[in-house]
Amino acid sequence: MSAVSFLLAAVLVQAPPVFRADVEAVYVDVYVTRRGAPVAGLADHDFVVKDNGVVQAARVVEREEAPLTAVLVLDCSSSVAGAKLEFLKAAAGSFVRGLHPRDEAALLLFQSRIALLHAATTDREALLDAIARMTADGSTSMIDAVFVGLKRRWGGGRPVLVLFSDGRDTSSWLENEDLLRAARESSTTVYVVRTREEDVATGESGQAYLLRRVVEATGGSSWSSGSGPEIEGAFREVLETVNARYVLAYEPTGVPRAGRHRIDLKVRRRGVEIRARREYFVPDASPPPSHRRR
Repeated sequence: MSAVSFLLAAVLVQAPPVFRADVEAVYVDVYVTRRGAPVAGLADHDFVVKDNGVVQAARVVEREEAPLTAVLVLDCSSSVAGAKLEFLKAAAGSFVRGLHPRDEAALLLFQSRIALLHAATTDREALLDAIARMTADGSTSMIDAVFVGLKRRWGGGRPVLVLFSDGRDTSSWLENEDLLRAARESSTTVYVVRTREEDVATGESGQAYLLRRVVEATGGSSWSSGSGPEIEGAFREVLETVNARYVLAYEPTGVPRAGRHRIDLKVRRRGVEIRARREYFVPDASPPPSHRRR
């Protein structure tokens, strides 16, 4: 078995449910815009949230109450070697420096293999040191890396995954549907930065379509950038978008806890657009019949 498959197996074994049975609150990240600009100043009464058709008492959580755990999933394959790698390092460093003091970040890079350069931490210097050590080589295992980013529990904050890639996946083991299922069942919001050269060369390839579906499933956003200083600008826009989002919290009432939940969300404002996760999944925590007490 390869190192990649060992890592994936370990993640699947140790990953806890997205919404654990002992955690009643559901958190939903919501991005509200009007003509492309974020809408500020919304309060609890501006949102209508339904869970499987039942209206819920949702409240807006203050930013200080909902720190981030951001996982940077970075393409360090051979196509990134040279100047592009230096621009990527600058972009990742800028993102880390721009986080709020209580926010955590983790650093996961992918080549032929997936490597955890640093676990989730608030230690900015440790993260910057890890970023400085990044090197580029090998093929591209993007699907496997994003899957790991979605399935593993990284820290205590609301989970955000920021993916950078400049090319097609060439060496992943997992299938597209494995990644889509992980995206639907995770509470992580996914943001994607892809280089514009790939778009020009391939249009919307099958991989681009896959990433778009992952972004839509998680309520995230995507950017297409050049392969120079524009990468850092795209990472800054990701951080600005993350910080402009509302976080809604509610304790599901009137619906069974286990199973798939459909989230219907509306804002009592005209002319706004909403981007948010539309479902979540809670595994059945009850023991198998043979293990229950008689």
